[in-house]
Amino acid sequence: MDSITQAALGAAVGYAYWSKPLGRKALPLGLALGTLPDLDIVAYPLLDAVERLYWHRGESHSVWFLILGSWTTAWILRRLPYTRVLSNSQAWWGVFAIYTTHVLIDVFTVYGTQLLAPLSRHGFGTNNLFIIDPLFTVPLLIGILSAIFLQSKKRRVWLNTLGLALATTYAAWSFFSQAVTSKAFEHALQEQGIEAKRELTSASAFNTILWRHLVETDEGFLIGYWSWFDAKDTSISFRLVSPHVEAVEAVAEARPFAVVDWFSQGWWAVVKTDLGKATVVDLRFGEIPTAQGQLPQDRAWPFKWEFDLAAGEKAPLVQSRPEIDGFKERLKLLWQRIRGEQSGW
Repeated sequence: MDSITQAALGAAVGYAYWSKPLGRKALPLGLALGTLPDLDIVAYPLLDAVERLYWHRGESHSVWFLILGSWTTAWILRRLPYTRVLSNSQAWWGVFAIYTTHVLIDVFTVYGTQLLAPLSRHGFGTNNLFIIDPLFTVPLLIGILSAIFLQSKKRRVWLNTLGLALATTYAAWSFFSQAVTSKAFEHALQEQGIEAKRELTSASAFNTILWRHLVETDEGFLIGYWSWFDAKDTSISFRLVSPHVEAVEAVAEARPFAVVDWFSQGWWAVVKTDLGKATVVDLRFGEIPTAQGQLPQDRAWPFKWEFDLAAGEKAPLVQSRPEIDGFKERLKLLWQRIRGEQSGW
């Protein structure tokens, strides 16, 4: 998830484990350790664009790092001046809890995590949380702010624990919401006679009320949305996105295209071809409507790459950022869809 959430979670978990021996000093320590796995990006200057996709959320998020990294970090903490008061057990379990919760909430997102790297580059993701979700993060922030400013240690510990409990409850709710939503999508597909090769249900931006369903069929990819506030008699509509595989035949054997295919787990499509270039998007991350009634392929995509078709197998990997004007208007469209208004989606 986002850096603020990871830092807040690390601080909250660190304080929950170490408030007794370290007091408020546990907060910055937990924050630093909660951020540490994402510092794999410091190696980016040494890596090319392809290697960066493999590297991020790779080794530093693997089960091997959880074990060996926890042991190494605990060993260091036992030798630092202000953390040597920790017992071996306190140091190891505290660090292990911080690293594990960091990796776990990354697994909850559609980006996923390479839990078995470097032995396997498979990305594990359950898709039940968006990469930024205020309802998960805010309780953590309230808990750690209480631990910073309140005088009563009992209240500090209690409110920090409450923040962790609320965030955990919200994560549990997201799994329940996802399960109910998946059933609704499956029912809609059966009613419409759509045969799915594979499916993916994921939380939409910033919430767990509106859900997105991605379906692979013989014709291409279908995208549908369902909200808890949709009227009961409203049928789920799916929009087709053709992959246009033929448009990227010239670069299909290129190393950069192979990493896009791996990263997207095959959920990719060509949404634009222009002047000898093809724009490929990762369909899993959702599309952002920039105007009412847009087709999915015309919307802004968080993960997209431009390939120079003339370069063939030597085509470089060029990632493009989505062009989004009027952020408030985009949020307004999202909020309308969450409430059950389907115009613009």
